[in-house]
Amino acid sequence: MVATSNIQNLILNEYPTPFFSVLEGLLSFLALGPVPCFIPLVLLVSVLRIHGQRIAYRQSRGRELFCSWIGITVGSSIAHRHATSAALSSPVQSLAVIVILSSITYLFAIATIYLDVRLGGKWKSGSFWSQVTLFPFLWTTTWSIVSHFSPVGRLLNWSPASTSHSYNWVTPFMGPAAVDWLVAAWASLLSEMVALWLMGFDNDELIDTSNSSYISERGSALLSLGTLLLALTLPSFTYNLPLRTDVYTQATSLKVGCVLPHPLDHRRPSLDDYVQETSRMTSAKVLLWPESAVTFSSVTERESAFERIRKQSNGAYVGVAFEQYVEDHTAPSSSSRTMNGLAIIHHKQKHGEEVIQYYKRQLVPLTESFSKIPSVDPPKIQHLELTHPKGVTAPQWAPAPNFTRSVPFTTSICLDFASPTAFTSLNSRPALILGPGRTWDTTVGLAMWEQAKTRAAELGSMVLWCDGGDTGVSGIGGQGIEEIMQVGAGSWERTIGIPWPFDERRTVYATMGEFFVLVILAAAMGSNVAVHYLGITIGNRANVVLKSGRFLLDRILPFRRALTTSSTDGHRAEENTEHQHLLG
Repeated sequence: MVATSNIQNLILNEYPTPFFSVLEGLLSFLALGPVPCFIPLVLLVSVLRIHGQRIAYRQSRGRELFCSWIGITVGSSIAHRHATSAALSSPVQSLAVIVILSSITYLFAIATIYLDVRLGGKWKSGSFWSQVTLFPFLWTTTWSIVSHFSPVGRLLNWSPASTSHSYNWVTPFMGPAAVDWLVAAWASLLSEMVALWLMGFDNDELIDTSNSSYISERGSALLSLGTLLLALTLPSFTYNLPLRTDVYTQATSLKVGCVLPHPLDHRRPSLDDYVQETSRMTSAKVLLWPESAVTFSSVTERESAFERIRKQSNGAYVGVAFEQYVEDHTAPSSSSRTMNGLAIIHHKQKHGEEVIQYYKRQLVPLTESFSKIPSVDPPKIQHLELTHPKGVTAPQWAPAPNFTRSVPFTTSICLDFASPTAFTSLNSRPALILGPGRTWDTTVGLAMWEQAKTRAAELGSMVLWCDGGDTGVSGIGGQGIEEIMQVGAGSWERTIGIPWPFDERRTVYATMGEFFVLVILAAAMGSNVAVHYLGITIGNRANVVLKSGRFLLDRILPFRRALTTSSTDGHRAEENTEHQHLLG
């Protein structure tokens, strides 16, 4: 007990600033790299929340926040050192950019924690369940807003990679916002438990243990939250296997491939290299070139190249990712500005019938924003019409009159996958997403691979990701497949199964959207009251709505009155309750 008290004293009283700063810096190095990990991220947010609760009402909070900012910025910058070293023309510029971006994301995180502390202090009349779930809701809302306004979408969010946790099954239902809520919920749970230990829960001088109702409510809320978080991991223990491709009555077998030629002299592949590599991949039905595989200086040059590709496609649908100079743009530098596009080419098309499926919308800041022109047109759904294979008759394969199976697909390009609105314009579910990319480092490639898989999971689809970077990663993700097929250059093929008949209805998340998810999470803060009312007035929805609205007003009005109190009274209340803030 004496040793425990000494540790608590060292952390809270003798060396709080260096302790929290060093710990936050270490955790940020582990948690905030290009591919964030779930457990280190939960620990980091937990420590930040404890730190924020401790200093929110102290005069020294400015100094401690500055040290915290230094620690996290340094840790995050070191974690991104490989990803940023070659991002710009000089390492110094790259380092400066990542330091600025790390600082900005830290400000969003700490502002959310500070808001939680302030609102939690004003919301003492609410149930402890509402208090402990307030922070997850604020955290989720903050990063949802940030991702909509950030030029890199969700790429720098404090959100974990899909491979680092057991909640991936939630994504088609509630999207990445739900995963952010789970991170903050775990952090809220851990920080409350650690705060109890730090403050000495059985120290009568700090807590009145005679208040059994408070302790009971607090323990019940924490137990309920912990049970919920653990229960939500159970579906991850079931098998999520890809479809069998040998049973044509249940699935449509589709061989796809990524065209990544690698000249022996290590030069960048030319149009000739891509065309020759495409002609050799004779068994694939869908082939994809990486982002900016070839560059065209005019429409005439582009059409000529398309005609050549069409003749040597061997019956495959070829996704040609290209870069084209814009000739008639109104910008003064239009002669040197380009657009990144993707065309779907097939041997049955005639000259001029190529489907210019998509142009890149999200440009990489600094490296592309000055030399390229973004598009404003959203992706669309196209269909591949597949005829029956050998050994299967046309009536067995598909019904009349066409006797073909239609495979809906769509496209996006590299950084567009990081946008939360990448596919919100689609009115149906695609079976496959074509995703050409080009990254400059393996860690950046892994980060974009994670974004591509997440967008595919939101739609209940699969993504064919083809990265043309020297050390980029390429593979197939979604519907039970999480396979990186290649790192760097080297063409590959993979057979996937599309459910037959294919259900083009959108997932719950794709249908309802992110705002709907935030509404549900807001309602979850008062779910104990909602359940009580629902049990009394089941079947009477109007009554439930009215009572829920009154519940919210009862919480809002005291908060408004609290804002009008004098600063003197507020300061006195803060002094009297400073020791209680670590305990919510």
